[in-house]
Amino acid sequence: MTRFFSMNTISKKLLMILMGVSFASIITVTFVFSAYELTTAKREQVDGLQTIAKMLSPNITAAVLFDDQDAIQELIEPILLRGDIVSVTITDNQGKVLAFVSKTPREPDNILNPPINVTQINNPLTLDEQEYGQIHILADESYITTRVKFYGQFIIILLIFALGISFSLSLILRRRFLSPILHLATIAERVSDSNDYSLRAKELSHDEVGKLSAHFNDMLETIEQRDKRLESQVKSRTEELESANEKLHQFAYQDGLTDLPNRRYFYEKLQSLIDTEGMIFALIFIDLDGFKEINDTLGHDYGDLLLQQVAKRLKNCVRGHDTVARLGGDEFTLIVEGINDQRRASEIAEVIKSSLVQPITIKNEQVYITSSIGLTFFPSEGKTIEDVVKHADQAMYLSKSKGRNRYEFFSFSMEEQALGKRRLTEELRQAIKSEQFQLFYQPIVNIDGNQLKKVEALIRWNHPKWGLIEPNDFIPVAEESGLIVEIGNWVRQQVIADAIEFYQLQGTVIQISVNTSPTEIDRSGKWIDQWILDCNKSKLPHGAFLIEVTENTLMTPDSSIKQQLKLLNNNGIKVAIDDFGVGYSSLAYLQELDIDIIKIDRSFITNITTNESSVALVKAIITMAHNIGVQVVAEGIESRAQQLLLKQLSCDYLQGFMFSTPLTKADFCRQYLQSNIEPKQSKGH
Repeated sequence: MTRFFSMNTISKKLLMILMGVSFASIITVTFVFSAYELTTAKREQVDGLQTIAKMLSPNITAAVLFDDQDAIQELIEPILLRGDIVSVTITDNQGKVLAFVSKTPREPDNILNPPINVTQINNPLTLDEQEYGQIHILADESYITTRVKFYGQFIIILLIFALGISFSLSLILRRRFLSPILHLATIAERVSDSNDYSLRAKELSHDEVGKLSAHFNDMLETIEQRDKRLESQVKSRTEELESANEKLHQFAYQDGLTDLPNRRYFYEKLQSLIDTEGMIFALIFIDLDGFKEINDTLGHDYGDLLLQQVAKRLKNCVRGHDTVARLGGDEFTLIVEGINDQRRASEIAEVIKSSLVQPITIKNEQVYITSSIGLTFFPSEGKTIEDVVKHADQAMYLSKSKGRNRYEFFSFSMEEQALGKRRLTEELRQAIKSEQFQLFYQPIVNIDGNQLKKVEALIRWNHPKWGLIEPNDFIPVAEESGLIVEIGNWVRQQVIADAIEFYQLQGTVIQISVNTSPTEIDRSGKWIDQWILDCNKSKLPHGAFLIEVTENTLMTPDSSIKQQLKLLNNNGIKVAIDDFGVGYSSLAYLQELDIDIIKIDRSFITNITTNESSVALVKAIITMAHNIGVQVVAEGIESRAQQLLLKQLSCDYLQGFMFSTPLTKADFCRQYLQSNIEPKQSKGH
């Protein structure tokens, strides 16, 4: 390393000039100027070190931000060109050493407890008033020692020269000696203040100070080039970050399929509107009818293209500043600002409905779809996000339940119904845990009404507060909530237990019909397997149970349904179609299914004695059923005239209030099993 100062040449000149000065004068002068120069040297050393630290601080801070340790190393290594600097250490905010250079191969000194005989400069690394670490510079006393040696030699020279001459010459030499350094310090200060690394120091001499100026200029050149490269890298990475932020914003707030705002954007937009004073708007929820069928029949690629077309149509139905968003699946929502009356909202809903009902061409296929629309208003029908979203959703589901391809407005009575349904669901959960259900049994007799042939198990909810509740009042809620599966499990277990008791009392099998919800029947066949397993455990003869399924359950029988019904028959469990005639299919599929009995719905029996069309329809059902080997049960018999007419039509079994109302198990056993009394015919109800 080149020393910051080499005083050999200058010292010889001073020695020649000061030689001959009186010993007494030089002692006095030396004492005064030694103290002065020692203080000045110490201050200049500290100022020089602080200047270097401030000058390098911005670039080192940038390198620390980018964790570029190589750049930090390159920036601090030139500092060692100064002869009195021992080491340079860069630390982060936690005191961890990020970079270290030293004139001797050794470990970094303890920053908090530096050696006694060194000067330490600590300068923070800050950017935008935020501190990211510190630069620590340790310098030894070589600078001061050199000055001391200088003045020791100066004393000898002063012994030769007169006190006045030596004093004058020393001042002249001092000015000539410090001028280049002061110039260098001035340039360094300007660079530190302006961060302009294009500045250069003039080489005012050809001695060591001139070399220092040259090295200083080289260091500025290196820093300037590094700064330009760093600036270029920062600019490039800033552009990359901006591009990445734009993409992240797009992914965060835009639906990838339809390019509409997504759920997150919708909720933030909704909140911003709610927070706006005086804001009014209509919130519209849209659910596509039959979208699942399109996905299942044509494929998900058709479904995706359909959603894209629907998105375009919805955007054309509202103004540019209104919000159209996709919540997910086939659910869309619209926020129409400035609307708070049903007339204007109805006009928009009609436009939406008419737009979506038009055929959509996808891959040369014409697809037809409708929508169920729910509308609510802010703030009249809700003052929070939760309220308006819930109300629009309730209105949309009401629209779907009323037949679809329509729109409904939210009303608070609708919310009361929803709350009532929610309370009923919770009470049903408790009813399942507490086993509050009870089975009633209604006899099914022969055509003459004098022999008990079968019995139908009918569930009732024995509510602790409201008493017995009919199945029509709670089964739909149980089906919608999924609780019907647990209720069905309880019915199966109770029916089998009762059937065993009936068998022990009667000595013969009385076939029990059990109603089954469509939601109980699963494609995997677990429901069927459980029935077969429990029936086998009961050890009752085959034919003890008849499973009643609705006609709509079988309207599109697939191989799974066929296999399950066949499996039931193979294991001695019969199958009946309940409420026959109210579905959407015909008798043609009966030939493909293992059906034992069909039950004609009571709606066809009510007017059979007064309506010839009802007679013809019932006769056709009975005749066609008998032709394929299926027996018929007529439900809802309330009069002798109905019984006689059905007897003429060759119906097999009768069921209704004319013979018996549904009975508790105890009443059924007492009236039909223990006494072995034949059923009595009543006059009807």
